[in-house]
Amino acid sequence: MKKLRNYDSAPGCSMEAALHILGGKWKGVILFHLFKDGTLRFSELQRHLVSINQRLLTKQLRDLEEDGLVIRHVYPVIPPKVEYSLSD
Repeated sequence: MKKLRNYDSAPGCSMEAALHILGGKWKGVILFHLFKDGTLRFSELQRHLVSINQRLLTKQLRDLEEDGLVIRHVYPVIPPKVEYSLSD
């Protein structure tokens, strides 16, 4: 299992940690689509979020994965297939 980020900077303030995790223009929208539609491929997410560029979507997904909210599953096929889903 990956090491998750440490949010112990403000002990007892879980709101600060939650806002840090969900802070970002697209993170809430990404989580909404994963919750509504289930597992989605990268290109499907990109189609749902029309005005986001590929680089920013990748960064937001990596942040969510590092925070433990999203699971990234890579299939060893050509062309590459990557699926994202919500964690438990």
